[in-house]
Amino acid sequence: MTRNSSKRGMIARTLAAAAVAGITAASFAAPASAGYTWSPRYVALGDSYVSGVGAGDYADDGTDCYRSANAYPQLAAEATGARLSFDACSGARVEDVVAEQLGNLTWRTREVSIGVGGNDAGFSSVLGACAGTDTALCQGAVANAQAVITDSLPAELADLYTQVEDRSPFADVTIVGNPRLFNGTSCSATLAITPDEQALLNETADLLAETTASVAADHGFDFADPRDAFAGHEICSADPWILGYTGTIESFHANAAGQAAYAEVVTPYLENC
Repeated sequence: MTRNSSKRGMIARTLAAAAVAGITAASFAAPASAGYTWSPRYVALGDSYVSGVGAGDYADDGTDCYRSANAYPQLAAEATGARLSFDACSGARVEDVVAEQLGNLTWRTREVSIGVGGNDAGFSSVLGACAGTDTALCQGAVANAQAVITDSLPAELADLYTQVEDRSPFADVTIVGNPRLFNGTSCSATLAITPDEQALLNETADLLAETTASVAADHGFDFADPRDAFAGHEICSADPWILGYTGTIESFHANAAGQAAYAEVVTPYLENC
């Protein structure tokens, strides 16, 4: 794998990072001890697929972020011994990551993972449109999501990635994608989403992955792609790593086994924790 180190020696970036290096009180994985300035070496940013919605055992941290003890940033940090700042939050869009999740990035940060973009494309709304019997509604929602992914998301991601570089110029940054949800079969968990509609949704997931990977490559970032790892474990499979419709916020998210699979994909990229 290639590592993103092209900007590490830039004095201007280092000075800029130092100017914003104040550490806030956002969701650390471990508290600072008295007399010790605690600084995370690994910062995990993103949406519900990063925070671990669907994996249970959520932190009682006074937020609606649904940060799970079984989420892959937690598992990856445990595997590498990293000091983790777990800032991902359910429902986050790119603009939310920029506004609310960058405060713990400093010049000391050595690893950053980012998983975001699905909410910008309105993926949950698309799934809702595809549930039921109105194929035309599903097709229109998919087309709108694909337009967002193609037309506006790349610039938003590029801005986010640049801000991460500016705050943490010595960090390796790994962008983490999402799996395909469906295997082309129907069961009660798919809410009558037909095999043809599932194919459209998987196509949209692939477009999101390819678009995100392209912007990541432009910044010299690695892209951790979980799609192959999840093959055979989609909704309705014999051993699903993704929940179907549950009637709760956990619908269509990775379960604990899925988060463990994510961790196996992401952990090899965390070399400098």
